Amino acid sequence: MTLPRAVFFDLDNTLVHRNASIDLYALQFWHDFGHSIGSGGAEQAAEVIKRCDNGGYLPADSPYGSIKQAVSHGLQTEIAWRLPVTQEALLAHWERYNAVCTAAMPGAAEVMAYLRANGVRIGVISNGSHRTRLEKVARLPFAAAIELTVSSESAGVKKPNAAIFLQAAEVLGVRPEDCRYVGDHPLNDVIGAARTGMAPIWLSGFHAWPTGEAMRYRQVSSLALLLEAMAVP
Repeated sequence: MTLPRAVFFDLDNTLVHRNASIDLYALQFWHDFGHSIGSGGAEQAAEVIKRCDNGGYLPADSPYGSIKQAVSHGLQTEIAWRLPVTQEALLAHWERYNAVCTAAMPGAAEVMAYLRANGVRIGVISNGSHRTRLEKVARLPFAAAIELTVSSESAGVKKPNAAIFLQAAEVLGVRPEDCRYVGDHPLNDVIGAARTGMAPIWLSGFHAWPTGEAMRYRQVSSLALLLEAMAVP
């Protein structure tokens, strides 16, 4: 099997299992706030967070300016608090522990080990703050395999802007056409990477493919199928 020179990955719902990470955060939340709550448990907190988090993308009609605002408001208003708590305290807690509570996507470690053993360079390109991107990567059991983490904050542009993909390829010293990009979001990841000359692979199951947009890219339903789809034709 002929492999590309470099593979770039999205982070949430690609290398990081977002809902499993929320489950971990809910345990931390209950540990720190459970004494102030009248009923429920970590499972209820996780349900509230997942609904407010919406897979990491605010709905178009959301009244909130960020995921953290939506989550902190949901926790304040939908949990049966026995003692008062401010939204500011909940927001600060989310900011402190959200990225720390990171669960790897099933199959990711095996893919990383194979790529690294075969000399393929590995990077992450992810929208979000640079601090939280680095914290999430550091918590992954295969963090040592990841040479480069480019965030929208560090790049100054967000996916699907071509500049963030091109910047990452330039830093690793590879041509975009010699790279693969793996991600779950049709526009931000797949179409965005394809516009730069990178060959994208869509990790399906998290976002629907947009109506009217031709699907002409490689697709996998799990990372366990990724290596076969990644081979250069």
